[in-house]
Amino acid sequence: MTALSWRDGVQELRRLVTAEGGDPDRIQDVNLAWRAFRAFLAIPLDGLFDRWGNDVEADTLVVEFGVAEWPDGPPALLLARRFAIPAVEWRAGVPGEPSDAEDDIDLHLADTVQIEMEMTFPHGTCVEADEYWTAMGSGEFDTADLVEAGNLMTGLQLGRPMTSKIALANCN
Repeated sequence: MTALSWRDGVQELRRLVTAEGGDPDRIQDVNLAWRAFRAFLAIPLDGLFDRWGNDVEADTLVVEFGVAEWPDGPPALLLARRFAIPAVEWRAGVPGEPSDAEDDIDLHLADTVQIEMEMTFPHGTCVEADEYWTAMGSGEFDTADLVEAGNLMTGLQLGRPMTSKIALANCN
């Protein structure tokens, strides 16, 4: 499979949600969201930076429930594909280009970023779910890990999301 630039990941995830029959700006179905996100995980991302040289955290799936805006925001389900990229300068939430400076390359500077899909639910929505994550080489997530994450997703019984968003976020 051809690798996709990490910079194009948000557009690709939006395309996959649409291909599943959803509206990327108003996802109404958690199962549809998971199908699109799982398809997104199968696509290798180009331009990642493995600062440890062993692919330990080259590409990570994170699933969290209970994420809320402080102090009393609605509960949210977060699906994130987290990875490291060569350090870049961010302006107004938009990443610049990596530095070509030899000193920066020698320091192995990296930013941790994620392409995330977040769905919020009505107040009072609750389930017992611990954070789930798994890491693999880009586009090579273990099938058993994805089945386990999928079982978690389909078992949450969250109902219909109120709002949703797909974004690129700087975790640093």
